Amino acid sequence: MDELSNKVAIVTGSTKGIGKSIAEVFSQKGANVVVTSRNLSLAKEIVKNLNSYDTDPIAIKTDVTIDDDISNLIQTTKDHYGKIDILINNAGYPLTSEYWDSSFTDIGLEGYKNVIDADLLGSIRCCKAVIPIMKKANSGNIINISSTPAIAGHDKGAPYTVAKAGLLGLTKHLALEYGKYNIRTNCLALGNIKSSATFEHFDSKTQQKLANETSLKRWGDTNDVANTCSLIVSDNFSFVNGQTIVIDGGNVLL
Repeated sequence: MDELSNKVAIVTGSTKGIGKSIAEVFSQKGANVVVTSRNLSLAKEIVKNLNSYDTDPIAIKTDVTIDDDISNLIQTTKDHYGKIDILINNAGYPLTSEYWDSSFTDIGLEGYKNVIDADLLGSIRCCKAVIPIMKKANSGNIINISSTPAIAGHDKGAPYTVAKAGLLGLTKHLALEYGKYNIRTNCLALGNIKSSATFEHFDSKTQQKLANETSLKRWGDTNDVANTCSLIVSDNFSFVNGQTIVIDGGNVLL
């Protein structure tokens, strides 16, 4: 029997990179995946590919910075399936040189607001909308996608570090407040994962330098993240709650 058979999983930002891999792995393991994107046609293309797994995926246009979009996402999902078992908060602000390569003081306040609105407040919006449904069902799993600079710090990308650090606090709070309703909330802190948005941001020399930072001497694959996600939300991890799990090939060691 598939580990996630008949589970309903919302994966935000799931038309490419890490989110796409999560949608694929979850579908392979029997979950009905809700693919979300600001681009509905892209989301529908992913759903076409997922149909081969004999599940019931759907596409919903969603911008996590818009309250009405979140309300529509949750209501449409509930109307279609009658439940929501899993929420993966993966959507975030695109990695841009403007915000990644500029110094803390050179980035305008608007830049911080843009990243925080997508990465942190977007996750908060989704959690606020889905938790009442999970609470009523006395069951649910939430995973917030953070990054290693939120733990170890970094000298680049200040808005991303600040936003991703907020997800660590959000995870702990939700775990402690809603664990009694059998809602588990965990967080993944990602290192260098070979998604196009991240990997292709760097030149080949920097790509190799970053690979060598890890004890495994390579970049992580998006499936490394997806497989970890699928394990955490499975019943095999039913006593894991409120944790931040580092996926970085052995660089940041807790």
